Amino acid sequence: MIQPAQPAEEKAEKKYNLIDADVHHILPGFSTLMPYIEPSLRRRIELASNARAEARNNFQMPRRAYFNPLSTARVDTMDEDGTNHASIPQRVKEDLLDRYDITYAILMGNDLTTLSGMPDPDLAAGIARAYNDWTDKEWISYDSRFKHSIWVAPQDPIQAAAEVERWGDDPNVVQVAIGQMDILAGKKHYWPIYEAAAKYNLPVGFHVGAESAGNNSHQLAVGAPTHYIELQTGLISIGIQNTISLVCEGVFSQFPTLKVGLLEYGWTWLPGLMWRLDREWLSFRTEVPWVTKPPSEYIKEHIRVGSQPLEAPSQQHLHQTLEMMSAEKMMLFATDYPHWDFDDPNYVMRKLPEHMRKAIAYENARELYGL
Repeated sequence: MIQPAQPAEEKAEKKYNLIDADVHHILPGFSTLMPYIEPSLRRRIELASNARAEARNNFQMPRRAYFNPLSTARVDTMDEDGTNHASIPQRVKEDLLDRYDITYAILMGNDLTTLSGMPDPDLAAGIARAYNDWTDKEWISYDSRFKHSIWVAPQDPIQAAAEVERWGDDPNVVQVAIGQMDILAGKKHYWPIYEAAAKYNLPVGFHVGAESAGNNSHQLAVGAPTHYIELQTGLISIGIQNTISLVCEGVFSQFPTLKVGLLEYGWTWLPGLMWRLDREWLSFRTEVPWVTKPPSEYIKEHIRVGSQPLEAPSQQHLHQTLEMMSAEKMMLFATDYPHWDFDDPNYVMRKLPEHMRKAIAYENARELYGL
């Protein structure tokens, strides 16, 4: 059974400001988005939704092929009628912001992580625009602690870049969120999005959830796993592949101010990856002449990772891993509210080395998001 979060410690004991880099606000239902969707696209969705009730003939967002056999939500965030607290700004304010004295919450959404698997790029882009407008009106205006990650549909990078342009000057927009396609993150397909994000000094965030959805493959390195536990554990391979791709394809050489956040892809793999990539670069740097310094330096400068889920080795091994990856520069605190594997801020801060706590709790995210 999924357990609720432990009661928060007294606020008087709080020593660190907190920025939560991964908060999932949720649509009460897709129909909530309809008033924000452009009329021509809305008409298409309505026609499909009103059609004869066949699974293949009704509009729906792409779905992952895998599902959590218990629940994706914490039990204490679900009401008896099935309402998720994450669909109500007031409940997120009470459950998360006020309860844990969160300074800022970076809204990552929950409904568009599979958008990249939609076969129609125009419809996907229209849904992204509508979702951004809905978030702005219903959430950002509700509490000044909510900050906006705008979603873009990567199927058409030109439309995605235009959406970045539309929001780029908004002070409440702090990130561009992308659901990955079956294209590694460093490929030039994404470069128009990166160019627009860099223009406005916005980081780009990749979040798990696009794998196996709609047109997307499983995105894992070898093949499709059988069970959810295999998928959940193996997601780290996507983070590894994307990090290598971003460095070796020259994204950070082309866009020297760009930062990329990897959320829920884990992070204990970073030390070994940096050592191996530095070693291989010594032999093969003529193949990637734009990589002019050890890859680990690009990774430490440009890649940021969410703390959630906080791995649970012994305290000694946890601290050693955090030291080896320079977590005081690379890690962002995240709870993953309202999901089942939510990380209580008090628990996380106790686990971290004391000299890293302020940077991970607040400073790294403050710098990344320009807060």
